This record gives sequence, C-alpha cells and structure tokens, in this order.
Amino acid sequence: MSFSRGLKEKAGRVWEDGYNHPFVQQLGQGTLDKKKFQFYLLQDYQYLLQYAKVFALAAIKAEDEDLMIKLTAVQHGVFSEINLHKQYMERFGIRREDILAARPSLFNRTYTANMLAVGQTGDLAEILATVFPCAWTYNDYSRRLKAQYADRLEGNFYRTWIETYANAEFEQSFAWFYDALDELVAGKTAAQRARVEEAFTSSVEFEYLFWDMAYKGEMSYRL
Repeated sequence: MSFSRGLKEKAGRVWEDGYNHPFVQQLGQGTLDKKKFQFYLLQDYQYLLQYAKVFALAAIKAEDEDLMIKLTAVQHGVFSEINLHKQYMERFGIRREDILAARPSLFNRTYTANMLAVGQTGDLAEILATVFPCAWTYNDYSRRLKAQYADRLEGNFYRTWIETYANAEFEQSFAWFYDALDELVAGKTAAQRARVEEAFTSSVEFEYLFWDMAYKGEMSYRL
C-alpha cells in the first residue's frame, strides 16, 4: 500500500467514528433534523471559503505546472460545491443577508485556522495532507451511505447531497492526490513523513468535530 492510501488506516478509528456519527447516519436515513442541516450548511459555507484559500496557498508553493493547474481546478470546484449549498439554502428560505451575517463557530474557526497555518508554514506535502480528508471522507461516507441505505434514497431530502459526493466525477476531482502526495514524500525522512501523517490525521479529527458541532448546533463550548 502506498503512503497516501495508507493514511486512511493511520486515522482509522476517528475515520470510522465520523461515519458512524448520528449526523452522517441520519443523512443516509433521511431522518436528520433539517434545522441541524441548516446549521451545517451555514457553517460549511464559511468553511469552504477558507478551504479555497488553502488551495491558493498550495498553488503558490507548487513548482510543477501540471500540479498548479490541478490545484487551481480544485479551488474552482470548491465554488461549484458552494453553489450546491446555496441551492439547499434556497429550499430552506435562507436569504443572502442571512448567509453573509452568519458567523463561523469556534470549532469551524479552529479547523480552518489550522489548515491556513499549514498552508502558510508547511510544505506542499503537508498542505495536501491537510486538505485531503475533507474530500476523501465525504466521498467515502457518501458511497457507503448510498449502499447502506439504498432502499431509503427515494424521497430522502438529502439524496442530492449524498449522490453529489458519491459520484465518480467528485471522486475523480481528487483522485490525483494519491500519486501527487506519494511523489512529494519520496525521499523524506521518517520524521518528515510523520508530520505529513499528523497533518492528515488532525484534519480527519476536525472533520469529526465538524459533524458533532453541526449535530449539536454549537457555536462554542457554551453555545
């Protein structure tokens, strides 16, 4: 198993805890309280704006033209993802002024601050490892939800969300991460590889905390 593909196993426990979180499972079941999903949408909108900035920082540090093109393409794809969120927001009757007025939660700010810090101070391998869990967990979880709850998809309010992240087009958008990361860590010392692994695992942990924050509707430790 390559270094990049082995990262999932390194973060195996929290990865599976994320999939089994009530927020994720209730998405698949179609039973998630819409107020919880609304909270998630507003927070994820704020998150994605910062997430896109990390790809800009990565592109600055990339020396290879092909890699720069791929990084900027992903950044463009993030804004397409934001459009999906806006469609859901319209169904909730969320106004543009409500979106602009929404504040990122403490958990949200901590997650994005960590990514931006890695983007500014880390090398390209660490940056890729930091952003990788977002796309990889969403694709993995959605494919599994689609299979596990295939008999409930019809009429599931969250079907579009599940199918968007489960489809081959979304998976293809980040499939190049594996080889790129493997090339970037080639020749690194064990200590340097450990830092890349730590960056990846930290983001998987933050992904879990994001689901938990959304499920509980928490803006901070004291709500």
